[in-house]
Amino acid sequence: MKITCQDITKSYSKNIINNVIDGLSFDLASGESMAISGPSGVGKSTLLNLLSGLDNVDKGKIWFDDVELTRMSNKEKIFFRLNNISLIFQTPNLLKDFNVIENIMIPIRYKGISKIKSIDIGDRVLKEVGLFDIKEKPISLLSGGEAQRVGIARAMAMESKIILADEPTGNLDTENSKLVMNHLIDICEKHSTTLIVVTHDKEVISQLNNVVQMKDGRFI
Repeated sequence: MKITCQDITKSYSKNIINNVIDGLSFDLASGESMAISGPSGVGKSTLLNLLSGLDNVDKGKIWFDDVELTRMSNKEKIFFRLNNISLIFQTPNLLKDFNVIENIMIPIRYKGISKIKSIDIGDRVLKEVGLFDIKEKPISLLSGGEAQRVGIARAMAMESKIILADEPTGNLDTENSKLVMNHLIDICEKHSTTLIVVTHDKEVISQLNNVVQMKDGRFI
């Protein structure tokens, strides 16, 4: 799915002009990947929130193919995100009352996929990220690295048209970082998924098609 941003702007201050995203425009072709790097506070995470519809632009337009996200209601954005966009956060935001495999299955079930098929998908992605042996482990007992890998597996299981990832390997050691990124990129290539990754990891950056740096709410 192609992503097009046209002159998007976002500010969190009403009285002072201090744009976190400042007139940003770019295109990313369907199936392409992009790494976004830059120091803290330049708008990287805000951009992902705007692209996912979790936050609203002040000005400008965001298109996915011929669908304009910025004209959708909040309800329409939720439906669109469920069916088209997977998110990987710096903090995995897992459901603590459920175990590992249930955290993978629940979003898939919301898409109308059967319980049996959801289990099959969950088992497959957990094997790919090296967590199959703990699939029934409670979330409260996971290490930080395990929790992050579950969050990545959950996004992979959705087989979405777009994956937006905010420092997905930040809590992982070198070996697990390489493991999950290889599988994430393989899945994106298999399904022609468009991938945007905010990262400082040079190894991750080297694996993606396009690399941009961000400063003062713009790409440089």
